[in-house]
Amino acid sequence: DVPSDVPSQSPSESAQPSDQPSDQPSETPSDVPSDQPSDEPSSTPSCSPSSAPTESPSTKYGVNLFYPEWTSSGIGCRNDGDEPDYMAVNPTEWLSSTMQACCKKYFDGYMYDDCMGRYPPDHDDCNVMLYYPDWNGSNQGCLDDGKEPYYMLSNHQYFLSNSIEECCEKFYDWDFFECSGTTPVLTHGEFYPDWSGGGTSTCLADGKIPDYMISNQNWYLSTTLEKCCDRHFYWNINECLGTTSVGSNDWYVSYEDVKCVQDCSGAEPCGGVAEPWDKLYSTKEKCCKEKLPWVAKCRFN
Repeated sequence: DVPSDVPSQSPSESAQPSDQPSDQPSETPSDVPSDQPSDEPSSTPSCSPSSAPTESPSTKYGVNLFYPEWTSSGIGCRNDGDEPDYMAVNPTEWLSSTMQACCKKYFDGYMYDDCMGRYPPDHDDCNVMLYYPDWNGSNQGCLDDGKEPYYMLSNHQYFLSNSIEECCEKFYDWDFFECSGTTPVLTHGEFYPDWSGGGTSTCLADGKIPDYMISNQNWYLSTTLEKCCDRHFYWNINECLGTTSVGSNDWYVSYEDVKCVQDCSGAEPCGGVAEPWDKLYSTKEKCCKEKLPWVAKCRFN
């Protein structure tokens, strides 16, 4: 037999849908979207964008000052770089280096807490203050108290920084770790040459390494006292090591006395312990012949 091309009866018109879902999704979406979103919105706005910026972003990169915003969506201070032109051309009047300064200036009173609450200070992503070099104060680091001079506010892209590390690196690079309050990682040891003692030859490991030495650890730092002394005070290594040299009993020339003397301490013919640069000879005759050939009595002095 050949099956009919026409179904034998109409499909059922039951009032209820089937208890089992179909194996494949429908090729046509439903006409009405769901009434509720799938997730609740976050309680606190993010200070950072949730996705990659568009090709023409509205937020400016670099250092942005805080400006007052009065919109239908709320009032407060922002630092997204979208301040009106009349504010941008007059930054000392309208713009502030901290959110607190902006909120206090434009929304003081009952609106202050709402202004400050837009981006809470303890929010990890939020940058609610900018740093400036404290040249008018102790000049030992960067501050974020909003009391920078007007000329810094007028040229904020140069003078102000988003973090204390950026500010310290730019204006106090020779004292970066002290300025930023960070601890350096020592990769080449902790012994360094101490040139602060007025002519002494000493290597220290007291944790007070100057920043310029930390920036060039490969040259300045050593893993042992011996290596440090050998590199930086080789001409006076015994003093650096804290040891006493007894001399080799060989001979070297003393141009001050115009004669050859022995490498030892005590009475003549000792002339004191030789310096590292003094060339030594096994006999007095060899020393006189090479160093003082014009002094006939050298071998007998």
